[in-house]
Amino acid sequence: MSDYNKEIAEGFELLTQGEFEKSLEKFITAIEIDSTRPDAFSLASEAFAQIGDTENAKSHAEQAYKMDSGIPEYVLQYASMLYATGDSEESLKLANEAQKKGEMPEIHLLKSNIYMDMEEAQKALKEAKIAFEMDKNPIYRTNYAIVLKESGKIKESTEILTKMIQEKPDDLDALYLLFQNELAEEHLDEAMNYITKCISLNDSEPLFYSELASMMEDFEDNEKAEKYYKKALEVSDNDPEMAMQLAEFYQSMDKFQEGIDVLEGAHSDEDPEYFLMMGKLLLGKKEYNKALSHLDIVIEMADDPEAKIVKGTCLMEINRLNDAQSILKEALKQDFQTEYVESLLNQIWWKENSKKFKL
Repeated sequence: MSDYNKEIAEGFELLTQGEFEKSLEKFITAIEIDSTRPDAFSLASEAFAQIGDTENAKSHAEQAYKMDSGIPEYVLQYASMLYATGDSEESLKLANEAQKKGEMPEIHLLKSNIYMDMEEAQKALKEAKIAFEMDKNPIYRTNYAIVLKESGKIKESTEILTKMIQEKPDDLDALYLLFQNELAEEHLDEAMNYITKCISLNDSEPLFYSELASMMEDFEDNEKAEKYYKKALEVSDNDPEMAMQLAEFYQSMDKFQEGIDVLEGAHSDEDPEYFLMMGKLLLGKKEYNKALSHLDIVIEMADDPEAKIVKGTCLMEINRLNDAQSILKEALKQDFQTEYVESLLNQIWWKENSKKFKL
């Protein structure tokens, strides 16, 4: 066996074992030995994709494609990486090119995803159905069920997913999608049954606890909602998104300090959403100056109209009406919550003119 083939074989075995970084080292070595072989670039692209390096994954997939565009798998891989990096139109062109070279369900799966992003539901549904009919693999069945739901055909989606869990009762993807379908149909008992099954099969997935907490909140069972939001945060190891959900819950309950405590334990100095929520919570605590400093950071980072509205509200509370009016007019230009902003501006007008009209 040549040195090249040895590196490729060892790399492929590592790739199948989930040792992505080690496999990548092997593929890069193979490229250094012989840079004229597209298979090494294709495999390196897969390894890069697995470790989340989409740019290198795209560049290596492009190289494999340029070296041998007659292989549909290389065309599809490059198309997939273009899609992953946000170039849906070019990805669709290449997916069609791959389809001309050889029919594969993966091509139709990709086209289905592209069309969904383009909000062309009927085209997405057609492609998802083709992939499903070509191969009853759970990946294609699940995708078809998702697209059916997004196309408003929830009953048909539920039928497919129900068959899937009849064949495999512990299929988490199918169970979670059934939960979403039943929730969309307002079949709350069924939805509750599916989400609790999800938790029983995987009690370390924060999303499941978050969904259950949201249901409890809708049922106005705030004690259980708090319990499950806390559990979601715990199993996520203080994930900022889970912290934000709990903080929003505390804000809705006027438990402002509790919300602040949660965010301070899981915040990112680069996340404008953190500063916005802190601004809201500090406003709720009537700590107006602290609230304003957080909101100014959001506005500087992201020019966020919602932050401007909260800042305007905060300025109204401390009677800085001219400043409040100025920032709210800025928010109004951004066409966000227009009616609410106009109502705040009307409040400012009445405050400024109430003495004039002896009101």
